[in-house]
Amino acid sequence: MRNSILFTTFDPLQDTPETCSGCGVRLPIFQYEFQSEEGEGEPYRLQGFCCEPCAARFLKTLECTESQQWAEEEAALAADKRDTAEFHRRLESLRSVLVG
Repeated sequence: MRNSILFTTFDPLQDTPETCSGCGVRLPIFQYEFQSEEGEGEPYRLQGFCCEPCAARFLKTLECTESQQWAEEEAALAADKRDTAEFHRRLESLRSVLVG
C-alpha cells in the first residue's frame, strides 16, 4: 500500500470554501489531495481545503499509517528468520531525515 498527501497553496479569490474541509471551523490555508493505493484495487482519493491544525493532523495520520506498515514488514522479515539489520538501518536513516 502506498499513501501520499500533497499540500498546495491556492488563490483565495477563486471558488474556495469558507471553512476547512477537515474541521469545518477554521479558515483553510492549504488545498490538499490525499491518495491511497492498495494492491491492485482502484486508488482512493480525497481532496479539499484545510487549516494548519488539520494539515498537521493529516500528516500525523500518514506517519502513523506508515509506521504501522513498517512494523508489519519487520515482523514478516523476523517471521521468515531474515536479517533485519538493513531494514533498521534504512529506518534510522529515514528518521534522521524527518527529525532533522
